[in-house]
Amino acid sequence: MGVLVRTSGLMVLGVALTCACAKGADVEGIDEEVDADGGAPDGSVVPRGDGGPAEGGDASFGDAGDACADALTKITFDFESGAQGFTHGNSDDMTTPAWDYDEWSLGTSTVGSACKSGNCFGAKLAENYVQCHRGYLSSPPIDLSACKGRKIAIVFHHAYAYWTGTYASQTWADGGVFEVSADGNAWQVPSGTYPGQVKINPDRGPLYACANATGFGVNGKPGFIGKQVATLRTEIQLPASVVTDKMRFRFSTAAGVSTATTNAAASRVNTDFGWRIDDISFVPK
Repeated sequence: MGVLVRTSGLMVLGVALTCACAKGADVEGIDEEVDADGGAPDGSVVPRGDGGPAEGGDASFGDAGDACADALTKITFDFESGAQGFTHGNSDDMTTPAWDYDEWSLGTSTVGSACKSGNCFGAKLAENYVQCHRGYLSSPPIDLSACKGRKIAIVFHHAYAYWTGTYASQTWADGGVFEVSADGNAWQVPSGTYPGQVKINPDRGPLYACANATGFGVNGKPGFIGKQVATLRTEIQLPASVVTDKMRFRFSTAAGVSTATTNAAASRVNTDFGWRIDDISFVPK
């Protein structure tokens, strides 16, 4: 039985928490393309043994004498050697330990879409996500100072599947949001055309409500909703303000109440596999 908080007769559920455009589209700062291999290993990234950013990757964009392009070839994450400095946890200051707010983990996928190659981060990798979750996956600080004044894009490969449904005459959408920061303090969603707006259903009547039901940080933000089960290569241009020596980015995922239950396992029946994140790099524009 999932953890509940009862206040004035209200049972509050404990709660874990991101653009699919047309193939080949280049729409307002976001470019997405379905991976031709459907997520099979491509051997394009060489992992480092020290757990830091993998070196190698897409070196084709580097030009002799271009300090920015040269620096970017060294910043790639394939997660084959480990987390590579990425961290994850509960979003929105949620602390109830008995509910799976943070659904992120590193490994191979056994439910839903496979990782693009080998290991990836997913929420969730081995089962459907729990309703009312809210969790983040955050990068370590990234030094982009060699590219100051240049247009830079981040590239990542992902697949996702989130619950969307109707309750009380409104349509609700679990989902994931991608955000960037100059220093890990203030965060923003990069400009672009996303699949839709995350809209968290806070409850299904007074007996079934998420804890801190009106406090979902991703609610109302543009992000990744619905389903994209084929792995996509997504490219998003970064705002100039975050091209710094300590830039960070994060993937946040959240879900509302999709099933009238206070049992975490039972709630997973009506959700989906969530998000897969793999093979991250940067390119100059």
